[in-house]
Amino acid sequence: MQEQAEPVTSVRPRRAPMALVTWAFVVLVLLIVVVLLILKVTRGSASAPAPPVTPAPADVVRATTSLPASAFDTAGAPQTQGPAPSVLSGQPPLVVGGHPDVVYVGAEFCPYCAAERWALVVALGRFGKFSDLGATSSSKYEAFGATATFSFAGATYRSRYVTFSPTEAYAQAPSTDAPAGFPAIEKVPSSEQALLKRYDSAPFSSEPGALPFVDVANRLLVIGAGVGYSPGLLQGSSMGKIAGELADPANTTSQAVLGAANELTAAICSATGQRPSNVCDSAGVRAGATRLGLG
Repeated sequence: MQEQAEPVTSVRPRRAPMALVTWAFVVLVLLIVVVLLILKVTRGSASAPAPPVTPAPADVVRATTSLPASAFDTAGAPQTQGPAPSVLSGQPPLVVGGHPDVVYVGAEFCPYCAAERWALVVALGRFGKFSDLGATSSSKYEAFGATATFSFAGATYRSRYVTFSPTEAYAQAPSTDAPAGFPAIEKVPSSEQALLKRYDSAPFSSEPGALPFVDVANRLLVIGAGVGYSPGLLQGSSMGKIAGELADPANTTSQAVLGAANELTAAICSATGQRPSNVCDSAGVRAGATRLGLG
């Protein structure tokens, strides 16, 4: 007798209990929250957030970056007292994006940085245009306290001839929290740290560790008091007053700032192939080049 096959019944898939689904969803949400918190903490610890920067007055920026060529020519080369810029020779070109690079490492509290920024803004204004320059002053707790100046924190610069890589490493006011000192606001990039390690020591520098540190395309170093004039010339004056005096080459402040700017300009010109010619062939820049021995 032939056995009859048992009827085939369909097997329904078992559904996961609703409680298990709910717990899985909760765990997933918690994991996402933990990941976001880790990212926030690690990003926040990478560098201290920069404090808000007061914008430099537009009329001050315009006056400082659009000075007549006659003012530079009359000022000529500076008559420095104390440390002078150091001319480099036989060093590899310092280039960023196909253009000679000017590196600045300073701090907002630093009085000689305050003085150097005026000369840098004046000189670089002849090659390109700044955006978002800030306004600050050196620390009142340092020598030549509360010297009015620009801040490069958050600023940008565009030029057909040269690039500018600024870092404001420390703030203007001391920290109210531990650790003591001036809080960091911008991290010095590794490329600039390498320049500091290479050039901020003997025989290139007589003031190792001093700020500011300015490297003009590995052609010229300006370190510390090497800016060539005392911040005392600027102390007690507003940014508007300083900018207004720059156009008068008979003014002592103008002679000092424009003389230092002529040297910076001469170093930049030596790296750009003397371009643009209307700047690099001017009498003031030639005087700066002669004084530095740049030819």
